[in-house]
Formats: sequence, structure tokens, C-alpha cells
Amino acid sequence: MRVLAFLVTIVLTTALTFGAGLLVALNFPDSPDGPLITAAAASPFLVFGPLFLGSLAASYDHRPPSGRSRTLQRALVVVLVIAAVAAVVVVVAAVTAGAPAWVPVVLIGGSAALFAVARPVGNRLRALEPPIVDVHDQVVPGPVEVRRKVVAVGTTFAVAAVVSAIGVAVVNGLVRSGPHEAVIVVLLGGQLTFLATALAAIVVALPFSRLLRDAGARDADRIRRYSDVVLRGKDRPIDESEQPGALRYAQVVQLVLQFNTAYVSLLYVSLAFQFVSGILRGSLVVFSSVFLVFMVVVLAWLLPRTVVRIRRARRYVEEHPSADPARDPEPLAS
Repeated sequence: MRVLAFLVTIVLTTALTFGAGLLVALNFPDSPDGPLITAAAASPFLVFGPLFLGSLAASYDHRPPSGRSRTLQRALVVVLVIAAVAAVVVVVAAVTAGAPAWVPVVLIGGSAALFAVARPVGNRLRALEPPIVDVHDQVVPGPVEVRRKVVAVGTTFAVAAVVSAIGVAVVNGLVRSGPHEAVIVVLLGGQLTFLATALAAIVVALPFSRLLRDAGARDADRIRRYSDVVLRGKDRPIDESEQPGALRYAQVVQLVLQFNTAYVSLLYVSLAFQFVSGILRGSLVVFSSVFLVFMVVVLAWLLPRTVVRIRRARRYVEEHPSADPARDPEPLAS
């Protein structure tokens, strides 16, 4: 049930994000590139803000006593501030571009509606979760399980590539278009292939993410301390009773980071296909070019940072072997 809800959330969020960008693009037709790019860049935050808030509600209990979590309170404030800034940016860009007044109203009103339902939906999903697994009963996923999930992602890519190739061949055969249009159809097939593979990468890693939260007893503040110590190398207090949980966090977070990085990379490749297609069609050329450069910069920043954090987690595991609570541990995948 949670996997289905997760898939629906991802698909719906993706559709709303693209829809917001399309709404901006269609109603800023003769405006300068500045307001268009600014509004298009700000509009996704009106969607991802509620998504992030709902994800927090689905993962951690906001009610007392955990409702006093400083981590959750800070996250809520940050999300609301970012969404408010994005709303202001969209309004200013719309006014500057002379766009219809209903465009920012729809974007901001839709975001407000999403914020209204985010926490109730998240609370409902959290109620469907199985009980917390004690850290002493958790088993680190071994190479066999990790390899099985990698094969699932690879199989998804192969199947999606075959289906997309057939679709591209059928469309190009029926339309009988020229080389330029044929390339655009091929790019669409590539976009769908990498998008399906990205979704597979994040879905197969859901059990790892659950283990990660269970390692910290689904306590947001405790997991943040684990993250600061294990991934950032900070000197934060961890009680002796929490050492097994911190070690389990370090063991599992390596896998979560690897699959999340694969998801982001595949998603960005999918988006790159879309933007290149837009450039070839001659629509939103500057907008597409700017976002292609932006994605390259993000990946250039993200990948080395992730590698460093994975190495820190492995080093933490190596330095704390006596804290391993596993009864019959499996070797960690390299």
C-alpha cells in the first residue's frame, strides 16, 4: 500500500511540476527571458514544499512528545519560508511579464491546497507503516539483496528501452516525418526510459530508507545527530545506548545514498532529454539551456559530496565494530 502511495505521489508531483512549468511557459509567451525563467524556476518549490512536508509527516510523528522536535519545527519553518518566497517571485515575475492575473492565483492557490492536505495524508500513510524493528533485530542488507535490487533497476531500464524503441518506431513509421522530427521522437522515448528507471531506483530502495529510520527509532532529532556524526564528521553527543543505532545508521545509509544518487542522476538525464527536445523544437531555448547548465552544476556538486559521505559512513563502521548489534550480520555490500 505504501509503495503504491509512493508511486502515486511521485507521478502526481512530477505531473504538477511539469504542469506548473507549462502553465508559466504558455502564459509568458512574449515576455523577456528573465521573468519567464524566474517564474519557471520558482514554481516547482510551490509543489515540492507540500511534498516535503507530507513526507515528514509520513516518516515522523509531529504530535507530542515528538511534536516538540526541533528538527521538525525548523524544517516546517524553512519549507514555509521557501514557499512564501517562491510565491512572491511568481507574482513579481507575472506582473513584470504582463501575464494574466489568474496564473499566479492558480499556482499559489494550488500550492496552498497541497499544503492543506500534505500533513493529513502523511499522517495516514505513517499509520499504515509496520511497527519499528528493534535495532538488535535488524539485519544489514547483504550483497545478494543489493544485487537483486540492482538487477530490478537494470531490468526496468531494459524493458522501458524496448517499449520506448517500439513506440518510437511506430510513431516515426506512421507520421513519416523528417530526420529532425524523428530525433525529437527518439528523445521523448529516451526521456520516458530514464524516468521509468529513476522511479524503479527509488522504489527498490524504500526498505533501506525504512531501516534507516528504524535505526534512529523514527526520532527526527536522533537521526539528525546520527547524520551529523556519521556523514558530516561533527562532534555530537551519542550515548552508549545509542551507539548500536548509530552504527546501523552508518551501515544502511551507504546504500540509501547510492540508490538516491542513482535516482537523481537518472531523473536528470530524463529531464535533459526533454530540454534538448525543446531546444530542437525552437521553443523555450534560453529556458532549456539555462536549466541544462543548472542540472550539470547540481550534479557536479552532488556526486563528489555523496562519495565523501559514503566514505565517512564506511570509516565510521570500521572504527566502531564493537557496537554492531546484529545477531547474525551479513557482510555489507561494497
